[in-house]
Amino acid sequence: MSVMLYAIKRTTYFVLLAGFVAAISFSSSSSGQTQTANTRPMQPHQVTGVSAADPSAPKANANEILGNAHTIYVWSRTVFVKQEVIESALLGRSDFRKSGLLITKDGSTADLVLTVRRANFTTEYPYDVVDQKSGLVVAGGKVNSLFGTAAGKIAKGFMKQLQRARSLQDH
Repeated sequence: MSVMLYAIKRTTYFVLLAGFVAAISFSSSSSGQTQTANTRPMQPHQVTGVSAADPSAPKANANEILGNAHTIYVWSRTVFVKQEVIESALLGRSDFRKSGLLITKDGSTADLVLTVRRANFTTEYPYDVVDQKSGLVVAGGKVNSLFGTAAGKIAKGFMKQLQRARSLQDH
């Protein structure tokens, strides 16, 4: 009888554990689908009026867009790296302060939107920077949170791309 009771307890434990893992997985994958005023810009990736197939549309250059940007909105789609932590990592960098780029809390007015996600069951954090006007991805990458913080690595990677773009624009 005790062997059967042990088997039932163990099976129940594994079923509960599997349900918990599935709930966390579903929660983190659908967290980008819910819209809240504090974590998501109004419509950061919607483009109106310009079509990539339209030959009369202006030719956009990622270096030019990054070079001319004045404001950036940080949007974290993961609970593992908060928006404020990424903003703090950017503000803590002297090269960011010298760049003239400002962080805004209003996603609808930003020139650029930096979006951070987390790949499920990994320590990798892909990020991209999108131009609000054209909807073009102008920068991006993927960092690993091992041996450092994801926010610091994202700030460093973005600043390298921004500096490279601005130096190419000056020439």
